Amino acid sequence: MEGFHKENTRIAKNTLIVYVRTFCISVIGLVAMRLVLKALGQSDLGLFDVVAGLISMLGFLSTAMSTTTRRYINVEMGKPDGDPRKIFNILMNIHILLALFIFVLAESLGMWYIYNYLNIPPEKLHDAVFVFQISTVVACMGIINIPYQSLIEAFERFGASAAIDIVSNLVRLGLIGLLFVIDGNRLRYYAIAMSLFTALSLLMYHGYCAMHWKHIIKRGKYRDKALYKEIFGFNNYTALSAIAYIARTQGSKLIVNHFFGTFVNGAFTPAYSLENFTVMSITRFTNTAAPQITQNYSAGDMERSIDLVCKISRFSALLMIVLVSAVIVELDFILGLWLDKVPVGTSLLCFWTMISALVRAFAMGGTQTFEQATGRIKWFQITNSVLSLACLPLGFLAYKLGAQPVAIIQIYICYTIVYRIIEFGLLKRQADFPIGRYLRKSYVRPLAVLALASAFVAVYGRVVPADASAAVHLAGIAVTVLFTGLCVFFIGMYSWERKSVCHFVK
Repeated sequence: MEGFHKENTRIAKNTLIVYVRTFCISVIGLVAMRLVLKALGQSDLGLFDVVAGLISMLGFLSTAMSTTTRRYINVEMGKPDGDPRKIFNILMNIHILLALFIFVLAESLGMWYIYNYLNIPPEKLHDAVFVFQISTVVACMGIINIPYQSLIEAFERFGASAAIDIVSNLVRLGLIGLLFVIDGNRLRYYAIAMSLFTALSLLMYHGYCAMHWKHIIKRGKYRDKALYKEIFGFNNYTALSAIAYIARTQGSKLIVNHFFGTFVNGAFTPAYSLENFTVMSITRFTNTAAPQITQNYSAGDMERSIDLVCKISRFSALLMIVLVSAVIVELDFILGLWLDKVPVGTSLLCFWTMISALVRAFAMGGTQTFEQATGRIKWFQITNSVLSLACLPLGFLAYKLGAQPVAIIQIYICYTIVYRIIEFGLLKRQADFPIGRYLRKSYVRPLAVLALASAFVAVYGRVVPADASAAVHLAGIAVTVLFTGLCVFFIGMYSWERKSVCHFVK
């Protein structure tokens, strides 16, 4: 019981650190987006977004390896006789090879797409090529950085990770500020600034790991063919999930670009940024418990692992309800305050991305981590990938029939709901997961809070006029956070959790 309490306390501490980090990075990111939009303009920002998205599509394998790396390091640390140095070296070798593969793929397939299919003004072609080349280098550095980030998370050093991310993002903000004193091609300078930001992050992560776990990251020769084969086999299925993620984020950008051009891409960029900031806060919260979910499962403590999954899923949904409610009640005011000149169509897109973020929060939680801990991920990834990839032709068809740009977001909301239902069936069949217990502990209270929050937002929209003063709008956001926060405290939490929160605050 004492160990259980200590683990919960550690998760609470890590969660607090993660939210301080998320708040700081979100504020920096919001300021950065405002500056970038003002310096580059809507069309150039859309161009950068769609071109950088190309390399993200080619880098789907790195997204998969990130999941695989975290899983194998945590599993190894959960074993009584685990060898972290061996698994780290093997994973690092795989990442180096992957970076080289992505570079070759980008220089061939990526360049071919830019010259033949990218919908951009002819005079911007050379800028697009330059941005793509820089983005390729950034992607390769990011791939090599993954094992270091995963090692820090496995040791639950979230404070160090937060400090590194905050410092590197502040440097990024400073580099963006220089856009306003540059007379030359600002789009190219922005691409270079992003590469410097990524390089600094890599150096800091490597330096921290070398300082604390030099014996683990020390290079060595390991020729365990069976382990290499196992990792690649696991990664093949996580790669399918990564394709699904890329299809959701980057594939839709290319379809929008094909039908509407870079100007509409520029309207999507703030909407996706707003969604990413909110989803990132939930993802980071989930990551604080991921090491313990995996390590407890690896050590044979199934009950503890399932309990964490239920708890993390419930709080993921509750936190997102608070965030989305606060944004939606004053969406136009927030956009105006954030972007100054709001791109045409952004408000509607932001509304639907917030709905999408809310649905994704209910479908996230700790179940994906539990699936990875079991190692039996084949049908989860295949089903997820097929459904997600089906959204792209559906979106293409919808646009072909005259649908508005927001249609692609609505299609992905439907996909998220359908896959979540199927996922429950697979969890029961593949891992004998207690679905009924999960639904009771993870969904009942958040749905009650959501109903109250929705009613509040509906009433707020009728009571507070759109032309009210800035003080009224800011007060409205504060009242919304207070109301939903109280709903979470008194309805979303169990009594013992309320007592723990009060004790923690004291």
